[in-house]
Amino acid sequence: MKLDAFPGAGPEAAKWAKTVRAEHEQTDRVRSDNPDADHWKKLAHRFAPATRDRAFQDETFQAIKKYVRPDDTVLDVGAGAGRLALPLADICRHVTAVEPSEAMQARLTEQADGWGLDNLSVVASTWEDAEADAADVVICAHVVYTVRNISEFLGKLSQHAQREVIVVLFEQPAMANYFELWKKVYGEERIPLPSLSELKKVLEEMHVSFDTEPLSEWQSRPFADFDSAYEESLARLFITPIGDNSGLTNKVRSVLEETLEPVEDGLLFKWARPHRPWLVRWST
Repeated sequence: MKLDAFPGAGPEAAKWAKTVRAEHEQTDRVRSDNPDADHWKKLAHRFAPATRDRAFQDETFQAIKKYVRPDDTVLDVGAGAGRLALPLADICRHVTAVEPSEAMQARLTEQADGWGLDNLSVVASTWEDAEADAADVVICAHVVYTVRNISEFLGKLSQHAQREVIVVLFEQPAMANYFELWKKVYGEERIPLPSLSELKKVLEEMHVSFDTEPLSEWQSRPFADFDSAYEESLARLFITPIGDNSGLTNKVRSVLEETLEPVEDGLLFKWARPHRPWLVRWST
């Protein structure tokens, strides 16, 4: 189903946009970091495949692999540091990775060079502004949560897919494990972004016939140590540890000291719960 076949944004898409806008406004009200800086600079290392073997063992990759043929082209929208783009480039003709973050792009190209891949190209752009050729398969993993104009975004995915679109997202809000930390530091509930149930409603509203496939629950990757947890928590809470922010940074440190617990390979919040990712797929 191509872009011009989709109806305009309806009530579910409008509700999605309202939620994203409210979450962004909450962020802007409390943040002390630079909103124009690359938010992923301190986080990109968490999104790169640790090794080639682990990339191929990734369940999400294995699930998507079933729909990708050796002679296919793949468009990975919001490719991040290459968790899916890199192993997909090993099994298909060409992958185009659309990614706006310079930090993520650097990780992705470094890994691609290290793997000796010459069939992967990067489009340094948001999807809304990207100019990219159509591909046999378009994938978009863990990106849609923060998209305001969701119907146009999904429509553009479909327009660029010659065979099918695969969207990956969590059953619950992606940042759910940080909600309790947000509340303890800022003294207010974090506004949850849309996730699986809201996406399904938008697609139904757009008259898209889609299939869903649940993947296994998985726990967030542990922090390597306390300093890593502290740095990432500051980034997730949009706090810059300089100037007049000593109260906030001290609060974060204090909460982490009380709530991190040791697990295999590092530390996790004691309230951390597993996430379940889903594939949402439709033919074009």
